[in-house]
Amino acid sequence: MEQHLKLIAIVPPEPVFSEIRKEQEYIAATWGPKHALRTPPHITVIPPISLTSGQVGWLFGMAYALASSRRPFQVDLNDYGSFKPRVVFIYPEVNRQLHELHDLWHEALLLKMPHVFDKYPERPFHPHLTLAHKDVTHHQFDQMYRHYITRRYRASFDVDHFCILKYNGEGWEVEQKYFFDDNNEE
Repeated sequence: MEQHLKLIAIVPPEPVFSEIRKEQEYIAATWGPKHALRTPPHITVIPPISLTSGQVGWLFGMAYALASSRRPFQVDLNDYGSFKPRVVFIYPEVNRQLHELHDLWHEALLLKMPHVFDKYPERPFHPHLTLAHKDVTHHQFDQMYRHYITRRYRASFDVDHFCILKYNGEGWEVEQKYFFDDNNEE
């Protein structure tokens, strides 16, 4: 049975998208890690999940239902952080709407297809915008950490939709966008 890898994420608009992409490119040119360039800059709402063709249809329907029940909100980005020993990222300030979006998705998937969380059953939600990850050595991480620990980054953007990304065999690309309802009252 054919499996489809999907990722539910918030992809920031311009100019934030390009600012983050430039940081990822700087890291690749300066220290070597390029894996983060295989995915559009994003905040992961639900990490990669493997679905059958039939489950993909349900996912798209759920995406439409969730998007139409939410209102746009703002995300503020505030400085750099890390998950030692490999990940360097930009922090989004945690807000209620971001957590609610994650929680709604998590609950819906847990009810319909709990197996999609077998890979990371109790993974806490820690929103971030990845600059470098998987292909980072300890030495590279130490150098990047020293570089970013004293730097500041501030930006804000409006979130009026989320995306479902698909894995194309070499990286991730936006497959569908689901827009929030401006007229919806939460």
